[in-house]
Amino acid sequence: MSRRTGVFAPFALASAVILGLSGCSVLEDWGILNSADSTAEESTSAEETPATETESSSETTAEETEEEVVDEGLSVPTCETMYSADLSTTLLEELRTNVGDTSEGDFGYGTTNQELIPLLKAVRSDLRISCTWYLPASESVSVTSVAIVSGEVLGDVTAVLRASGAGSAEAGGGTFYTFDSTTSDESLDYIATEAHFVVDVPCPASLAEETCGAWVSSNYAFGEAQPLTLDAARTLGIYTN
Repeated sequence: MSRRTGVFAPFALASAVILGLSGCSVLEDWGILNSADSTAEESTSAEETPATETESSSETTAEETEEEVVDEGLSVPTCETMYSADLSTTLLEELRTNVGDTSEGDFGYGTTNQELIPLLKAVRSDLRISCTWYLPASESVSVTSVAIVSGEVLGDVTAVLRASGAGSAEAGGGTFYTFDSTTSDESLDYIATEAHFVVDVPCPASLAEETCGAWVSSNYAFGEAQPLTLDAARTLGIYTN
């Protein structure tokens, strides 16, 4: 290497460094390269955004899940779901007809007791239902009523049943009341049976009472009412044995 080349070598190296730095700056200005500060900011932003979105999504999912598991409590069935599938099939095989809800006026309830009917009629329409099945061209008719009532009303029902001389037995977590014949005084040839099941239940969200109960009653002309009441109570999930 010549003496002249050795003298200018350091200057050439310095110029290359300066040119390199200047070149990066120019490329940044042209938008071909990102600045170090910009890259750092974007990286930080990219790391933070998914975490925030994930946290927000988790909170929303948790809120939705909490809303989905709200328990409204016990509700009355429809006339299509009041009995078990087996009992419904049996009634249909007997050529009986499901009339639907007949809880209007002074008849069409699961009892003929004139003290109990007003108690059933006074229950809110969304908390009671009375379903009638009958055999065409005959006097054989059955009605089963389901009602969700306050603890006070349940006490009134129990008092009337006991005063009327109904037979009683503790069963299914509640009490079962039966009448062997409820309308025999109308005609010696007209026989009807009646069965009631009453039990304490948690109050549904729509009923602002401290204590509540479920009341299932069946009246069956020319038939046995007990199996109807028992089946409906079990299907509803309030008969625990």
